Amino acid sequence: MYRFYHSNSLDLNQIIILDEFASHHALRVMRVKVNDPLILFNGDGFEYKGQVNGINKKTINVEILSKEQNDNESPISINLFQSISSNEKMDMVIQKATELGVSSIQPIFSSRSTIKLSLDRTKKRLLHWRQVAISACEQSGRSKIPIIKSPILFDQIAEEIKSLKGSLSLVLHPDNHQQSSNLPKDYSGDINIFIGPEGGFNKDEILLLKQENCINMQLGPRILRTETAPLAIIAILQYKYGDFA
Repeated sequence: MYRFYHSNSLDLNQIIILDEFASHHALRVMRVKVNDPLILFNGDGFEYKGQVNGINKKTINVEILSKEQNDNESPISINLFQSISSNEKMDMVIQKATELGVSSIQPIFSSRSTIKLSLDRTKKRLLHWRQVAISACEQSGRSKIPIIKSPILFDQIAEEIKSLKGSLSLVLHPDNHQQSSNLPKDYSGDINIFIGPEGGFNKDEILLLKQENCINMQLGPRILRTETAPLAIIAILQYKYGDFA
C-alpha cells in the first residue's frame, strides 16, 4: 500500500488534500486512482489508512478511515553527527540512516570539510535534506521523521555534546584502536556517532571529542568512506542494542 507524508494534523473521517509534491508523486509516479487505498503519516508515530475519493488536475483528496500506532520505530535513540560532504554522498547518508532508524542528524562543518555553503544555500540544502528523510520514511515504513538539524561549525559541537550528557558517544576514525566488539554489553540510552569528512577529523578535533568523553573507535582494518562509516556503525548498533535480528 502506498505511503505518503502529510505535514498537517490528521483525524478520523477527515477529508484532506495532499500537498502538490505528494499529489504529483502519487499521480505521476504511483498512478493512484479514485478508491485506491493508501497510508498517510505526519510524524506523530501513527499511520492513517485512507482512501482516495477525488482527483483534480494537481491534487488528490483522501478520506481518513482508521488510525493505528506504528511500531516500526527503533527502540534505541541514535544521533548522527555527520561532517558535510558532497550533495550525492550527504543525500545517501541521510536516506540510508533514516531507513536504519536514526533519531536525528546534525550536519557539521569540520576543518577538512570540502563543502562550503552560504546562508542561502544552507537553507536550501536543509529543506532538501528534510525532504530526503521524509521520502525515506515513506519507503521504509517509519512514521516518525528523524530531526535534521541546521548545520553547525565544529567549534559549536562541544555544547551539543554537553546537552547530551550521560549518553554513549562514539568517534569513528581509522587510526583508533577500540573496536565495536568492545562496546558495553548492555546499553539502553542515547547513542551519539561522530563521523569526519573525506580526510577525517584533524588531531585537534579528535582531542576535543576525547575531552568530551567520546570513545574513539574503528570498525575494522579497512578505511571506510565518510558515507559508508555511519551506515556500518548504525547497523552494528541496531544489531547489538536495537531491533536487528
